[in-house]
Amino acid sequence: MSSMDVPLTLLDPEGGWINAPVHVHDLRGRPTLLYFWSELSKTNQEQLPLVKTLLDEFIPKGLQVIGVHVPMEGEDLGHALDTNDIEAIVKRMGFRHPVAVDDGSMEQAYGVEDVPTFLVYDAFGILRLRVAGEAAANPELRRLLERLTGPEATSGAFAP
Repeated sequence: MSSMDVPLTLLDPEGGWINAPVHVHDLRGRPTLLYFWSELSKTNQEQLPLVKTLLDEFIPKGLQVIGVHVPMEGEDLGHALDTNDIEAIVKRMGFRHPVAVDDGSMEQAYGVEDVPTFLVYDAFGILRLRVAGEAAANPELRRLLERLTGPEATSGAFAP
């Protein structure tokens, strides 16, 4: 399976959910951003202001955002799966969207090798963009989110 063939179907984290669970049927007809992150990642910390700007701009336009907190290599899995700790971090970061607390299984299923990683799906559930690491929050991501949440999104321009 190539990195662009990952279906938006695997949303069952071992660690549970913060800010409400998400089911695949909730995503039908909406563009979706899967955002894999860890509070221990320096790159995540550096990109946080830009990520918040993108979320504040595109969530009101219909973008469904799902954060996936992943354990870093060498991190104690007990800490990584502690929903109380992760919930406090999510609140401190100002995230109000659903966040999956992953034990690494979602990260593996989606082929995530670096954080942050953004996977952008259109309203048909087709993966349109995968960006990761230092280059994750780039102009291409913004342009695609604009297209997926703008007038073109309902005109059939993104039909599979």
